[in-house]
Amino acid sequence: MTRSNSSCSMMLVAGGTGGHILPAIAFGDWICREKPKINVSYVSGSRAVELEIYRYSRIEPFVLSASGSPMGISGMRRFKRFAELAASFFQANHLMKKLSPDICVLFGGYISMPALFAGKMRGICSVLHEQNARAGRVTRIAARLRVPIASGWKDCEPLSDSRYIKVGVPIRRLKSMMKNEARLFLGVNDDDERTPLVTVMTGSLGSEKLLEVISDLTKLDEFSSWRFLIIDSGINISQSAGKNVTRMPRMWDISALYAASDLLITRGGASTLSEIEALGIPSVVAPWRKASDDHQMKNAHAVTSEKIEIWDEEEDSLMDLSYKLQRLYTNYCCGNRYTGNLLYNACETGEKNCRRLWEFIAGFMRGDAGFGS
Repeated sequence: MTRSNSSCSMMLVAGGTGGHILPAIAFGDWICREKPKINVSYVSGSRAVELEIYRYSRIEPFVLSASGSPMGISGMRRFKRFAELAASFFQANHLMKKLSPDICVLFGGYISMPALFAGKMRGICSVLHEQNARAGRVTRIAARLRVPIASGWKDCEPLSDSRYIKVGVPIRRLKSMMKNEARLFLGVNDDDERTPLVTVMTGSLGSEKLLEVISDLTKLDEFSSWRFLIIDSGINISQSAGKNVTRMPRMWDISALYAASDLLITRGGASTLSEIEALGIPSVVAPWRKASDDHQMKNAHAVTSEKIEIWDEEEDSLMDLSYKLQRLYTNYCCGNRYTGNLLYNACETGEKNCRRLWEFIAGFMRGDAGFGS
């Protein structure tokens, strides 16, 4: 995504999962709308899901060879990942020489590592946006290298408060839809519009463990009249799941899902949590406990909304999940159903967070290459 006759240029580096990529795209979109003189380019890793997300947004990123982090795996796979990262460093170096960006904004994840070191070597100014409440490995390295860090949350463990500034997580622009319109669009329109609808999102990479729990949940008597939408992540849900389950294809514009749903069950990705907190949708968050440094649990605890419950898959039971879901429905859904357009507070929040991130960057770059104007 580029614009001609630009006075300065910005490189956005994001890959891995939607949690890193979607905030980068949201911020890049804001820059193109609000700062049209800035040329924006994107850099990603080589995973198929990364390119799928970008191309849905009609973006063709520059692709580095890296396909994942070498941590948490062993043997030849680990060696291959390290080799890919080494190759990606040289690719990033060549790309920066070619594009000469005035600023490189890193959005964390493994793909930010080669870009971080290539930028340092070439003397290119870099800043890093950390979406999670627990700083990732690249963010911690960047902090030691004195790279300015913007955080999505008030806390960014284990960094000291003086090492980062909270700007929030850039949120994608969502469409405003009526609830019945959204349900009709998704093909789940019921004769009785009072039927509770729960959407289950297990993240870009899916979760077989969580889907098995949801399968058991749908068969409980207390949920026999409810509807469950399971977003396809390439993992099959048990064939014994209740008849009230509908599989939906994976989609990157989830405006209709948000508008149609009474409640959500979701993993603890920072991007998703930022959206549902801004939207005010009652949700049960089931953090993936094997996420690096348990950052999904940290994210869940960073959310302040009373409409969000945390369900720990390692300690809590199926009955705990059932209770939390019913409590949220009773307290926040019964008698308080949407009757008109669902106004997306997330859009306003997203705009504010993008502007805060821009002001953070502009403050750092003021007086250099036209930034800050």
